[in-house]
Amino acid sequence: MSLSNLIRIPLVLPNVDVFTFGESSLFGYDSLNHCLTVHSLIEGNHLNNDQSINRLYLSSSPTSSIRQLILNPDETIVALISDKIAYLVYLLQSNNSPSKGSRLCPINVVPFPPSINSTQLNNSLIDFLWLSSIHFVIVYSISSCDCHLYIVRPLKHNEIKYIQTFSVGSISKKEKHSVTSNKRISIHQSSSIIKLDLAKRKQEDFLLLLIFAIQADGNIFIMEIDQNQLLNYSEKRLSSEFIGPIRMYPSTYDNYGSDYSHSNILCLSCSQFPLVIFTNGKCQINQCIVLNPSINEYYLFTIDLVNLPKIDNNNPQIIKSMINNKLNSNIYYIYDSLSNVYSIEISWINQIEQKQKQIQSTNIQHIIKSNNFIQQFEFLNRIRTILTRDQSIPHLTISSSSQQNISNEEFQNNLIKFIRLFSEEYLDKQEKVRIELENKQRYLYDFQQTQLIAKQELDMKFQEIQITMQKLNQQYQQEYARRKRLSSNVHDHLSIIEQCIPVVSDTEILMQRQLEKYQVQINSLHEKLLLLKKFIQQQQFFTNNQQQIDQKSMIDIHKFVEYFRDQIDTMKQKLQPID
Repeated sequence: MSLSNLIRIPLVLPNVDVFTFGESSLFGYDSLNHCLTVHSLIEGNHLNNDQSINRLYLSSSPTSSIRQLILNPDETIVALISDKIAYLVYLLQSNNSPSKGSRLCPINVVPFPPSINSTQLNNSLIDFLWLSSIHFVIVYSISSCDCHLYIVRPLKHNEIKYIQTFSVGSISKKEKHSVTSNKRISIHQSSSIIKLDLAKRKQEDFLLLLIFAIQADGNIFIMEIDQNQLLNYSEKRLSSEFIGPIRMYPSTYDNYGSDYSHSNILCLSCSQFPLVIFTNGKCQINQCIVLNPSINEYYLFTIDLVNLPKIDNNNPQIIKSMINNKLNSNIYYIYDSLSNVYSIEISWINQIEQKQKQIQSTNIQHIIKSNNFIQQFEFLNRIRTILTRDQSIPHLTISSSSQQNISNEEFQNNLIKFIRLFSEEYLDKQEKVRIELENKQRYLYDFQQTQLIAKQELDMKFQEIQITMQKLNQQYQQEYARRKRLSSNVHDHLSIIEQCIPVVSDTEILMQRQLEKYQVQINSLHEKLLLLKKFIQQQQFFTNNQQQIDQKSMIDIHKFVEYFRDQIDTMKQKLQPID
């Protein structure tokens, strides 16, 4: 069933100027009562019932008119965006769904960064973007080239703290300190940021946040932040910077232009190749994928160029806004200046990831046409218009006492007028009403048949899903039984192995420890014996040397004594004759 055949229910929201969609609720801002209204989308048939409306009153009323509502990813905080100020309303939820009835919610004003003076009159808020459940960036007109990063601290009474500022279009620190960097000479200053958007890219085991910023001159910049680094923020400045302008391929005239004042950018798909939808304000849409061949190097490659059909040649058709489908990341909606609403489905992203050569074309559906507005009681008003009579039958009676006689010719003329009046003002109109009712009945019958066919298709799909679920459940039970048997076998084998392993008693354990101690002592004694043996060898060597030295001395002494003895003998012999 196509989207054009869906039932459109007129929704009346009194005093609600702006609204936004959550996962299962519709949030609106009541400008008269200064409160938030919450409608459950699950109870779609009771949206216009006042009893189904939950009112979230604010602890303080905003001082300026609200032009936009932006929910954070987990729907715990809603940002109220005015022309100059951003307010944060904290939704006290349980089980991720607003409770019934009325409640009071705290509200805080986002403070200005230190570089901006709050008293400046010409300052305005350009864009607001949630990066996570507690992190967001803001762009102000007074510093339209800067993105200011904030964090909400729930543990400190929802304190809103300014972290740092990222400049878009300025020379990065790496280029300033690089000797081989190219010199950029320009007489123009950096252009203003007109739109921010966020894409997520999976890389290995972590998730990267890609922040896109489009400027008024058409340049697109990108900044990469590790999600874990952002969530684990610890008073240190993030080292991330905006890179760009990003090149777009193929470089054709259709990609670029001079008038980008109504440009828009939308990021889709959390995959390896994030999708970026880029428009230049006209009816032309560039559907690109993000390429990252190396670190700090990004490109936009245009896969498909979509031109919306021209409805009215006299009135210019300009794309006003683009909204992504939260249930399907490959579908987005476009609203133009002529009140046309389109649904665009990108079916080639999976083929790109699979590196197929042929890809399918983009599916465009015209949901709401400019000449087909929703009107309440349209058919009833049409029936009333058809039954409206220009003339009615005159209520004239002739009393029996009246002496006035009507001729046959006059009676015939009056009868003809009556028949013509009755036929034109009553019978013909009743016939037109009958035809309208038959057409309406035929339309409702066709619509009923379409609904029945769609219901049958859904029933068939539901049955197929049930069959698939039963098969998967059966496979799961079989796999579970197989794993259970395998686990039992493993336990049996482990028990057998445990039985085969001898059990050591406590005495044997003590004996083993004592033997280990003995072994240590034996090793120590062995080392001591080696040292003693070495010492004995050294002493023996010294003794031998000493003996050799003593023997030589004795020989010398003996020679000395013999020499002097000979001398004495000689002297004796000489002295004997003298005696």
